[in-house]
Amino acid sequence: MNFTMNFSNKNLFLVRVLVVGIAFYLMNLVYAKFFFEKDILNYSPLISQIREIPDSSEIIYFGESSNITFSPADLDKRSIASLINDYYPDKDIAQVGKGALHAGIYKVLLENIPETSKIKTIIVTLNLRSFDANWIYSNLETGLQKEIVMIKPDFPPLFRRFVLSFKGYDNKSEDQRKRQFLTDWRSTKLIFPFSFPYQTVTDWDKAMNNTGILDSAGKRDPANTELACHFIKTYAFQIDTLKNPRIKDFDDIVKLAHKRGWNIVFNLLAENTDKANKLVGKELTWLMHQNRDLLVKRYTSLGAIVVDNLECVSDSDFIDKGWTTEHYFETGRKIIAKNVALSMKPLYFQDFADINIDSMRTRSCFSNDCEGRTIWSQMQTLTTEIAHSGKRSSKVFKDDQYSITFEWPVQEILLDSFDSVDIDFFYRQHLKNEESALFLIIDDGSPVNFSYRKSLSDFNIPLDIWTNIHEVLKLPKKKPKNGIIKIFVMNPESEPVYIDDWLIRFY
Repeated sequence: MNFTMNFSNKNLFLVRVLVVGIAFYLMNLVYAKFFFEKDILNYSPLISQIREIPDSSEIIYFGESSNITFSPADLDKRSIASLINDYYPDKDIAQVGKGALHAGIYKVLLENIPETSKIKTIIVTLNLRSFDANWIYSNLETGLQKEIVMIKPDFPPLFRRFVLSFKGYDNKSEDQRKRQFLTDWRSTKLIFPFSFPYQTVTDWDKAMNNTGILDSAGKRDPANTELACHFIKTYAFQIDTLKNPRIKDFDDIVKLAHKRGWNIVFNLLAENTDKANKLVGKELTWLMHQNRDLLVKRYTSLGAIVVDNLECVSDSDFIDKGWTTEHYFETGRKIIAKNVALSMKPLYFQDFADINIDSMRTRSCFSNDCEGRTIWSQMQTLTTEIAHSGKRSSKVFKDDQYSITFEWPVQEILLDSFDSVDIDFFYRQHLKNEESALFLIIDDGSPVNFSYRKSLSDFNIPLDIWTNIHEVLKLPKKKPKNGIIKIFVMNPESEPVYIDDWLIRFY
């Protein structure tokens, strides 16, 4: 009798498990069909960048803020990825990323590339700082982990939604994360092959803060003292290949690349070793070199191309003078781009265009498809509301009156002399607009030397149709040597107009 009862209980349990399993299966089907896509776009907007990779692209650049940060003083504001593309003009290099991304996020994004994709090469930023405790336990990590829950391909859609709803991801508070990196700084021993008085980051940081950096008058320099302490807390670490989570992330990226048949290029970013050595000393740069050597050796042996840019950018080419970042002026970005491009020559020998850094700026033909890869002024006007090609156009209206704007020095147009410019772009309006106009200005900081305005209403543009605007302008023979040529559309009216696919040629 007990046997029969136990048997019945087991059967009942199995039936219940089966019913729950079937119910979950059916609910998952319903959720996947009707709600999943909306939740992905809402909670994981990064996936849009993967989906928008052009079919023509066989190379993708994955990066954080180092790729897209520029200075307003830069004449060429393009990203590192776009500058690499100059060396391979017949290849369309797509780019994916945003600020604070690291290898753990890149890995999930790479897993979401369709297996039918034509991608052959991935370039992934290898940021030395991302191996440090302060980044690993950053308070930005909760938001990043939340953003990838819905796009992790190993789990059913409904399960991912449950994980998101019940915060089943790495969801530590800011205080918890702070305790984690402070504990690491206090407990992890630094090992040098020479005598050094400090065993931990905390000890070294306290000593630097107590001693301070002195200015030319022999007085304590608060700003440089604080910066020196930041350099210690950022770069005074030694990568433990068994425990550091970034090692596993990059290892997984290499494995995925091998599985998919991709070429893998790791762009080891430049750090300000000049400033580190000046403020802190050779002990800190020794640690930076040790970590660099480990990463180069490890991933080269695993079949990746590792581009060692650690010391290729001088202090003067770093934008942020009071913080430890990988944000570079135009010259710094171009140096890094050239090194990456050169490393890829064995993969694309026939496609490589041997140019020098200066010629990358000196050109006579310019284009911008408004997809965000080519940086001009007024990038905030880009919108996904409508587009002539691709996904984006420049939205121009009362609150943002100037379209994406071409700016280039007169003296760096690649011609001994030029007197004309051919301007092509696509324009769309919903209502009749009498105020929109095309402008060309040559400005050298003094009263404008040359200004041209062409009302777009002169073109008799139809409504709700993309219209190609073509204008040829004669330029003055005498142009200011230090002048900047600016070309844009202005619309002061409330009803927006849209601009896309610029092509500008000087001759």
